[in-house]
Amino acid sequence: MPGHALAKEDVPAPHGALALLRQRDFRIAYSAIISSELGDAFQYIALMWFALEAAGPLGVLAVRLADSVPALIFGFHGGLLADRLERRRTMIAADLVRGAVLVPVALAGLLGHLPLWALVGAAFVLTAATSYFDPAYGALLPALVGRESVQQANGLVRATGDAVGIGGWALAAVLLTFMPLSAFFAINALSYFISALLLARLHVREAVTRLEGTTWTQVRAGFAALRLLPVLAVAVAAVGVAITIESGTWMVGVPDLVRNELGGGASSFAMVMVGYALGSVSAGLFLTRHPLRRKARASLLAWCLYFPAYLLMALAGSVAVACVGAVCAGVGQGSAIVLVNSAAQEQVPDATLGRVMGLISLVHRGAHATGLLFVAPLFAIIDPRPVFLAAALAAPVVGLGGLAAATALSRRADATRARGSNRNRRS
Repeated sequence: MPGHALAKEDVPAPHGALALLRQRDFRIAYSAIISSELGDAFQYIALMWFALEAAGPLGVLAVRLADSVPALIFGFHGGLLADRLERRRTMIAADLVRGAVLVPVALAGLLGHLPLWALVGAAFVLTAATSYFDPAYGALLPALVGRESVQQANGLVRATGDAVGIGGWALAAVLLTFMPLSAFFAINALSYFISALLLARLHVREAVTRLEGTTWTQVRAGFAALRLLPVLAVAVAAVGVAITIESGTWMVGVPDLVRNELGGGASSFAMVMVGYALGSVSAGLFLTRHPLRRKARASLLAWCLYFPAYLLMALAGSVAVACVGAVCAGVGQGSAIVLVNSAAQEQVPDATLGRVMGLISLVHRGAHATGLLFVAPLFAIIDPRPVFLAAALAAPVVGLGGLAAATALSRRADATRARGSNRNRRS
């Protein structure tokens, strides 16, 4: 059969984080990802601050677009390579590229000359490389833990990654008392090199076979694999719509709300960001301990949590209320992303799993770009509270509307299969 075939014996279903971490290959991959997540936490602070100093808010917008748009360009190609090439090696190559691009950025910062174009270019290359890493990792995960345990693994990685992010921000504040900000780029470069070294130690064996047909045929096969799973297809589409609306509102609206409506400063904004991260950590921990059966449908319902989240933001009279809303938002998005990825890893055949994971990566990360382009500009002409209220009302439309569409498509597919089965029996 063309595509990827796993040459690894079946993995028993573990229960809980400790059981997962007792599996050597998953423990190594988990350590690699958490290493780079810690580096990313440092880099985020340096990247945004240098961009702000270089060109003000427009500099931040330019960098945010540069670290979102590449997903739209390279996301599906990353998935295609995840089905063509050895996934472990693809991840290592992506880490080496990400580390290498940060070395000259760190040196330029230490020398006191780091222009905006260099930040934009680095952000673009980093996300482009991530567009190859993410589908390869997502398609490799079932070989590391078994398909029946992907939700627990995804939940654990999500929870730990966000917790490490919070710790990284706090540690960054301490390090900045004696370390230049540009050193954070070097720290992240080192984290990617460490990740590559760890991934090189994986023992999982992949039997890679040649994909049949032209590139276009292979692309169509990826979409066909998703079309056979209508509920999952709707859930993936909902990711794009929901993140366009909700992240477009969040990225510009939260600092605007905190500063201009609630009278808070940078510390208040940081509290709201920590609230979101805590919500995402909580969602990851819950899903690590409680596997769900209908993951794609559950992911659609998770978007409905943005209704109370952004309603609280719209009505907030204090930073504390905004923090509660942020926790709800973190639970909603964290749950939805873990569940839609896990549903694909459980249901999609391994031969096309890389392409489907690439499509999910494209939709997930690319929606940040569409949110910046189509939703964020609203804050230039409208006060933040009405925008948050509109986003709150849109959340159940996406979640419940998607669930209704998924149910209708699933019933239609079942009816079509039943008619085909009846014809076969009569013949």
